[in-house]
Amino acid sequence: MSLSDTASAPSRAGAARALEDLRWHREFHRQSQFRWWDTEAALVATEFTRGQDHFQTVHDLAHLERQRLALADYTSTCQRALGHALKQSQRLLDTRDWHFASDALLLSPRICEQSSYLATWADPYDPTALSNPQVQRIQRSCERMMFGSPLILSWELSHLWSLYRAAETLLEDTLVDLTIELSEAVPNAALLWATQMASTSGLRRRISDQRSSRGEPGDPRRRPCQSYTLQR
Repeated sequence: MSLSDTASAPSRAGAARALEDLRWHREFHRQSQFRWWDTEAALVATEFTRGQDHFQTVHDLAHLERQRLALADYTSTCQRALGHALKQSQRLLDTRDWHFASDALLLSPRICEQSSYLATWADPYDPTALSNPQVQRIQRSCERMMFGSPLILSWELSHLWSLYRAAETLLEDTLVDLTIELSEAVPNAALLWATQMASTSGLRRRISDQRSSRGEPGDPRRRPCQSYTLQR
């Protein structure tokens, strides 16, 4: 056995132990400790709209977009925190690719790359760039675990991120619905102002993208749920 083989043996053992700890964690918690239900995404959304859940006017539309952007920033912070934990998991497993995440974390390599990139370029002088109260809550919980690891933290943060993504998507659904409703009586210029879009063609594309992925009101795709299956 060479010196390199001797050095790599402990790292392989540590990686196998970390993956086994994650498997046990998922079994013990029936998948994840951080659980959320479909109503919680709506609660998060209304928290950002300051309790408003009925929208009718152009000014309501502008309010929706401002709060959606604020929620998108919060969601990005959750993803950057996830990316930071994923990079720590890579080092723990002594690997440079993301293939481990497909089975272990149910995250696609593309999602891992995006999250890692966001974490890498986070503002080092902004304390909110990689953290917020919800991220801190999960970090504290994982720190108290006897077998806590970056892998388990990544797993839990991925579900926090999924909740805030679901809430952000609900606001986008509502914004598009209201834009279509107002378009019959409101000038395009007012709609562009309210939605902060630069052109009518861009707004049409935004509406088309939402309708193709989420459908109209009542579409079952609009019901948020916590998922444990890989999204491709």
